[in-house]
Amino acid sequence: MYKKFQQGFTLIEMIVSLALFSVVITISVGALLALIASNQQLQDEQSVMTNLSFAVDSMTREIRTGTSYYCVPTVLSVPVNVDSLSGENDCDSSSGGTGVAFVEAGNSITSGAGDRILYYFDENKIFRKIGNNAAQSVVSSGIYIEEAVFYVSDSAPLPDDEQPAVTIFIKARESNGGSKSYEIQTTVTQRTLDI
Repeated sequence: MYKKFQQGFTLIEMIVSLALFSVVITISVGALLALIASNQQLQDEQSVMTNLSFAVDSMTREIRTGTSYYCVPTVLSVPVNVDSLSGENDCDSSSGGTGVAFVEAGNSITSGAGDRILYYFDENKIFRKIGNNAAQSVVSSGIYIEEAVFYVSDSAPLPDDEQPAVTIFIKARESNGGSKSYEIQTTVTQRTLDI
């Protein structure tokens, strides 16, 4: 009978295989961490855009059916008596204003017919104020509004029946220090309430 020799791995082969395994694991973990960071950044961006779109949509729905548009040209640093903003007022197309007030046309869940509603930009937020009630922010705490400008044109009824229009421009970023700014702009034209 002859004797079989059983051979195993040498020490050098074990060291080489462990080195290769370590390199592959290091690259894999690095790629996984990069994917996680990228996913978090995309979620933050999506959150900003979703919150900003929601705020703009809610403003445009309400502005669209309003009347007696009034552009507020200066920063509102003190509580404003919304009812004192009577009549109509256009904004200069070159400078715009910090807010827009209008009379609600019809009953809504939040107020009765004929109340004046004010949307304005102050302290890096956009606020909504009904009459002399307290102002409420229309954007979430995850958004930092860098700039918001409201433009109002054709607010007074004209003989040629041009529709009043409100253009809203907003520049925002993440409130947790994100450096990427997002800009959104919309123009709202008046529609009569058809209920």
